[in-house]
Amino acid sequence: MTSGKQSDKSERGTGSNHDKLVLIVEDEPDNREIMRTVVEDILGYRAILADDGETALQVVATGGPDMVLMDLMMPVLDGFETIRRIKADRATRSIPVIAITALGGQVDRQRATDEGADGFLSKPFDLNELISVIQRYLTAPAD
Repeated sequence: MTSGKQSDKSERGTGSNHDKLVLIVEDEPDNREIMRTVVEDILGYRAILADDGETALQVVATGGPDMVLMDLMMPVLDGFETIRRIKADRATRSIPVIAITALGGQVDRQRATDEGADGFLSKPFDLNELISVIQRYLTAPAD
């Protein structure tokens, strides 16, 4: 990929968590690093990072993440449209997408849900809530 930062650190993690891949889509470096730390260092999953929606769509199309943590307000392609495109594609619509944003209003929450978001966290998010949401979607029994 030519745009966005990525990290795929499969050497981290223990047990069977290391086979799960979480795509973190966030344009703010500090928030991206906090989420990466939770995903990799605390939960033991692998993370790949993107800083805009276009890069996220490229990763989803080629990398097959098990979950997406999606900021809604980003450059290039915002999270609302990115979620809509992920959910409109038959090959990717089953990937859980959690909208994470400073836009905490009910209108924004409803729009994210309408575009296909499976969950919603407001910034600043509580780390325990973030951990709980990730675990809920990544430890669900396989179909």
